[in-house]
Amino acid sequence: MKETLRWKEEEEEEEMNPLEEGMDAEDKKMDSKLTCFEDIVEELSPYGRWNICLFLLCSSSIMFNALITMSYQFLGATPDHWCHVESLKEANWTDQQILEFAIPFDNKTGQRDKCHMYDYDYAVVAQLGYDAAMTHQHDTADKDTLRVVPCSARDFNLTQHESSVVTEWDLVCERRVLYATTQAVNQLGFLIASLFTPMLTDRFGRRPVAQSMVCLTLLLGIGSCFSPSVNVFIAFRCGLSTTIMAIYLSCFIIMMEWTATSTRSSFGSLTVMAWAVGCMMVPGIAYIIRPWRYLQAAFVLPYVIFLLGWRFLPESPRWMLLHGRYEDVENTLARIAATNHSKVPPKGVLRAALTRISQQMQGELGQGKASGGGEHSIGKKVVGALRHVLSPYSNPQRARRMCVLIVLWFSASSAYYGLSLNATNISADPYLYNFLHGVFEVPAYLILWLLVARAGRRPSISGLFLFCALCIAINGALMFVFAVPVAAKIILSLLGKMAVAAAFHLAYLFTAELFTTQQRSLAVCHCCLLGRVGSIASPYINDILGEVAKWAPSAVFAVGAFISSLLALLLPETLNKKLPENDFEEAKEEGEESRKAPSSDPSV
Repeated sequence: MKETLRWKEEEEEEEMNPLEEGMDAEDKKMDSKLTCFEDIVEELSPYGRWNICLFLLCSSSIMFNALITMSYQFLGATPDHWCHVESLKEANWTDQQILEFAIPFDNKTGQRDKCHMYDYDYAVVAQLGYDAAMTHQHDTADKDTLRVVPCSARDFNLTQHESSVVTEWDLVCERRVLYATTQAVNQLGFLIASLFTPMLTDRFGRRPVAQSMVCLTLLLGIGSCFSPSVNVFIAFRCGLSTTIMAIYLSCFIIMMEWTATSTRSSFGSLTVMAWAVGCMMVPGIAYIIRPWRYLQAAFVLPYVIFLLGWRFLPESPRWMLLHGRYEDVENTLARIAATNHSKVPPKGVLRAALTRISQQMQGELGQGKASGGGEHSIGKKVVGALRHVLSPYSNPQRARRMCVLIVLWFSASSAYYGLSLNATNISADPYLYNFLHGVFEVPAYLILWLLVARAGRRPSISGLFLFCALCIAINGALMFVFAVPVAAKIILSLLGKMAVAAAFHLAYLFTAELFTTQQRSLAVCHCCLLGRVGSIASPYINDILGEVAKWAPSAVFAVGAFISSLLALLLPETLNKKLPENDFEEAKEEGEESRKAPSSDPSV
């Protein structure tokens, strides 16, 4: 391996790019410094005005994503409910009278049963009147021995929530699974976006995909406000989550590929602050706007702001280089230099560097075409497409990394959404609970910023998962052993959420840094795709399993986080390392790392 690397280095030194022949000594000195695209960005002031504007624009897509993703508990606000008794309602009985006569009282919960009622002939009861019926009930039977039956419809306390998808379509009791599905399809949409986004972005570019998805988001979001049934709403919800995830992935990749090595940790960690801001905004908007159709529109319309700023969003530089669009890259770099009041490298030096970088990135594509042959063969085209899709698993080392990363993503995704949407099982006010969860994400990302810059990626993500597992496990144990104050459960939940939120975002950054340009988008999307299985399961774990045992969801999430904390130690460290452009650079980095620590390196 070492001989192959040495031979490759000597071969590259011998080859002279024709663009370098006319350079003077100063130009050649600068050209020797531009070994990768991050070096070029570094020359243009990486913390300049242009870079900050790009950071804010891409961050806005994440903030608007949070408005839709975390709206689940407010669009589906569930007020107190009880069985609807048609005969008694027609006889003008009050809700309180119906509750006292027809609805069983559960001594364990201290509340009226929400899904069952006493088995009476209510047509006869209505003729007796409330006072006579109550007297007859007390005289004839003990309420504990009366037969109860499930009810087919419910009445809701509309003074608590005027309108929600739950009250409109009766999504409680045996129909509760449909309510959980409205959130599950949100994660299913994320999964679908993870499937097709890399193909679209690799074919058409990151920028046009982001722009077209913003338009679709507005159409689907407004369309969902007019849903005539829960099934139509679920379909719109799935499509909407698909488009907002495609926007997020496209913008994240654009931002990562336009940042320098020195700013990648800062921008990569702080960009998710916008998510925390969006999470804090959700309960505030939901508190002001109660009817769910108007609330849905309020969560979607901010994407108009992002649409207005589309002209500023640049295309991915690496995508343009792979497609030979050198002039477009040079024009964008010139615009960056003008905005940041910095100087772009001389044209000859810049073109030579871009050509060299492009050749490095296309090395893998050239090898793929050479080995594939038969360019016009449909079968070989299919094989080539499959080889491209599976390139993150192209050798045992990459495959092992992907397996570890997928487990990390699964645990982080399920625990994050499970804790975020668990106000019911914790018996907390959903407005306060969700606002505090957004607030606690701010210090989570600030801590992450410091951790990744100082401690590195591997120990940071492992420690965050371990801390999350401990907080959730203690919370679940306390609920299982004895009743504890709600404040204590909220604090433990917030601490666990703070840790897993940081770990979840670090998983994005870590995954992007572990793969070459050709595999980066695919690796992130594959992890996102399979990790979303966890977030799809989280509402069912909370809503269905949580009804069986309040502590059970915490136990499930804690076990997953603990396993992830151990597996994370198998990944290599990427702190202060440049993004690899091709297989050769990746192998070179691995070779250098193994020489530094041949006996103790735990990288897979």
